[in-house]
Amino acid sequence: MATIVALVTLIALDRYTLIAKDARILRLEIISHHFMIAAVNMRIEFLTSRITSPSLSTQKALSIDGKLIFVSDQGWPVSVVTPVSDNFQPSDDDCYQLWQVLLQNPAPISTGQFSISKDKYRAFAYLNHCRYELVSGEAFFDYFPLSGRLLFSAINR
Repeated sequence: MATIVALVTLIALDRYTLIAKDARILRLEIISHHFMIAAVNMRIEFLTSRITSPSLSTQKALSIDGKLIFVSDQGWPVSVVTPVSDNFQPSDDDCYQLWQVLLQNPAPISTGQFSISKDKYRAFAYLNHCRYELVSGEAFFDYFPLSGRLLFSAINR
């Protein structure tokens, strides 16, 4: 009888682990959608401000909640740290700040690809884009700030 109880417990625990993993991945996927919606809203605000105030057409920044956010030529949020140049490469701090600005009540996130933290997420610059990932490495999304493209990927889903 004890063997049967142990076997049922083991199967239930394994199933719970799989469900918990899927829930973590789904949560990051939902966060990626919220992130993109905020980026699109910021782009819309940038584009409409250029139409309604032609004198601001050369301006490449928006003020959101008292923070100056620099945008790409196409109006996508890029940085809160530095204006955008032709050879712009985001920094870890740029990626972290975009997470903080674009998400409402953002989850705690650590900065840096190899950071050791109790946070569930980490943000870092990866080539020409920002990567936001689960610390476990199970899933991530890449945001390409110059073009506004976002790609979500889950490992072994």
